[in-house]
Amino acid sequence: MKLKRIDHISVSVQDVEKSKDFYGRILGLEEIPRPNFKFDGVWYKLGEVMIHVIHKEDSKRADCSKLSVQEAHLAFFVDSPQELDGIIEELEKENIVWYELENAPSGLRQLFFKDPDGYMIEIVTPDPANTNYESVYLKYYV
Repeated sequence: MKLKRIDHISVSVQDVEKSKDFYGRILGLEEIPRPNFKFDGVWYKLGEVMIHVIHKEDSKRADCSKLSVQEAHLAFFVDSPQELDGIIEELEKENIVWYELENAPSGLRQLFFKDPDGYMIEIVTPDPANTNYESVYLKYYV
């Protein structure tokens, strides 16, 4: 088996319109055309990866309130701590609860919050102020 790249990631949601507002307006993802499936949904593209938001009645997570860095999540990258600060301001305007991992071992600023169905979203950026800025992660992956 020779896998070449990640093609897409999908999330199952109960309310496509609410999720469309979240992923499109709040996260600013670019909506792309979607084939006419027998179920509702919306597709986005970011770089080379697509995100498929798919309607599924029983998709609600059991506990949407807790933010844990160990939960499965979608992670996005932004170029600067200033951009991350702007995202935090937007989340607060939308009354979206967020959590930032303090002095992360990755050398990144790592911000966590949830979409309307409880999926964890992470946004990361290199953090020169972090004592772990020279981390293995930043040397080899960013």
